Amino acid sequence: MTYSELFRFLWTFVRRQKWTFFFVYLLDALAWPMEALALPWILGQTVDVFIHFEADRMGAFQSLLPLIYLGIGIYLFIELASRTMGFLIGKGIPKLQADIRMEMFDHVERHSPHYFNERFAGNLANKISDASTLVEQIAQHLFWPLVPTLVVVIASCTILWWIHPLFACFLGSWVLVSFSLVILFSRRIDTYATHHEEVKSTLLGKIVDSLTNNFAVNLFYRFSYERKALNPYQQDEEKTNRKTRWFTEKMNCYFSAYFIVGNFLLLNGSLIYFWLHDQITTAQTVQVFNSLFNVTSGIWMTCGILPSFFSSLGSLKQAFSVMQDEQDIGDTCHAKKLSVQSGEIVFNQVSFAYHEKDLFTDLHLHIRSGEKVGIVGFTGAGKSTFINLILRFYPLRKGSILIDDQDTANVTLESLRQNIALIPQDPVLFHRSLKDNIAYGNLDATEAEIIHAAKLAHCDEFIRNIPGGYEAKVGERGTKLSGGEKQRIAIARAILANSPILILDEATSSLDSVTERYIQDSLHTLMQNKTAIVVAHRLSTLLRMDRILVFENGRIVESGTHDELLHKKQHYFRMWNMQIGGFLPDKS
Repeated sequence: MTYSELFRFLWTFVRRQKWTFFFVYLLDALAWPMEALALPWILGQTVDVFIHFEADRMGAFQSLLPLIYLGIGIYLFIELASRTMGFLIGKGIPKLQADIRMEMFDHVERHSPHYFNERFAGNLANKISDASTLVEQIAQHLFWPLVPTLVVVIASCTILWWIHPLFACFLGSWVLVSFSLVILFSRRIDTYATHHEEVKSTLLGKIVDSLTNNFAVNLFYRFSYERKALNPYQQDEEKTNRKTRWFTEKMNCYFSAYFIVGNFLLLNGSLIYFWLHDQITTAQTVQVFNSLFNVTSGIWMTCGILPSFFSSLGSLKQAFSVMQDEQDIGDTCHAKKLSVQSGEIVFNQVSFAYHEKDLFTDLHLHIRSGEKVGIVGFTGAGKSTFINLILRFYPLRKGSILIDDQDTANVTLESLRQNIALIPQDPVLFHRSLKDNIAYGNLDATEAEIIHAAKLAHCDEFIRNIPGGYEAKVGERGTKLSGGEKQRIAIARAILANSPILILDEATSSLDSVTERYIQDSLHTLMQNKTAIVVAHRLSTLLRMDRILVFENGRIVESGTHDELLHKKQHYFRMWNMQIGGFLPDKS
């Protein structure tokens, strides 16, 4: 992401509060410049009055009174402006951070499962978090001292030109060289910071991955192994972090030497020279000295901030890089809502490759309205991919998938997913209440409907035995529940969704035999008047299916009822006889 792209992105959020930030920068451009320039002028005028009334000091009061009032007025204005800026920043920055955070979250969240399979969730979350933090740092650097210092420099050069043109030339040249040197060095800092941010995000992704799988770490007691595995990433982060900081300090050393030479020898030296040769008055000397002190102090702080500013920009570019990841699956500009009346599904000459490996080639399949279809096959046969393509988790290479004669590629993803309920083999639950997890299938469901769905899924009984009942939290990824309990929550969620198309991917694999029998009855009731696709390793669960499809290497090699396939004595017959403990082995 280039700087122009970065600032265009930021501007889309800043302009939502353009008047808030306008007044912040307006007050910012007035408050400190007035303190840095107007007060030295008042001080110079005061010295001039003291000199003029040296012999009659009591007579100086009337001449000093306007300067006193002006000084008090300026101080009051500065205080009022500062407090107003504080409240405006307190309003604007949190909203700016929230807008950016939610925009990034929404963009990342809408990627397909394939996108998340290739990346660390911790890495992505870290970039979203870093972006909001870095935006505040950059905005604060602009509030102080970058913007007010720029105003002070321009105003100072103008004022000094009136006093003596050489002062303006000296100051302008010194400032120009100062900023040029800092910007030249800061471009290297930007590069270092960008690299460090990427390395840090990778490290944090590894940490989150290890913490997420803490059960496995504990189970095999692999604490030392995890630390050892993390160590190279930590060393890389430490190295890039140190390299960035050391380069910044080297730059500060060079700039300190230049600052001493330019400020004390060139600017203040020339000031003393002009006063000694009677080319400026004592009052002007006091004014110029204080103005230069304020200006050079601002320049010093600005040049000290610029490396951090560019470092933050480099880190922000890296954080915002996730916004350049195009969503691999999304709605077309002419996408329409899917309207499902019967639930007929047609695979029309579908071809699909996963990681450049062909899986489906010209696959044609017709699933009739209300048909109950079982899917069987050994691991890697294409069963899960078949389901993922119906849900449009992946784009097709060729062909189309139609639901009630509507191409799923041309309908909105929201309407497609609303019309399909999936009960996965390994359900993932949110670290929220049991009630919230069940209601995820239908956000508008009443409490009575949630409990009814829980009863049908046979999870009401164990929920009521948990302290807190339906309001109890399930732990991250549902870790407080057993595999079977999570499976029943997922079934209740699908029951509540009540979608016209139902997909079960090993939905009862984690259930004991008694519970499975009850659940099978509930699922059979749920399938009524729906198109159902059931993937199973336990072939006995498919006996009630209208048709069973046998997958092998991305092809449908057999199709028919349970009895018909057994009678053929081919692939399904061999699978039936190969079942171990009721399940298919992983390979033939």
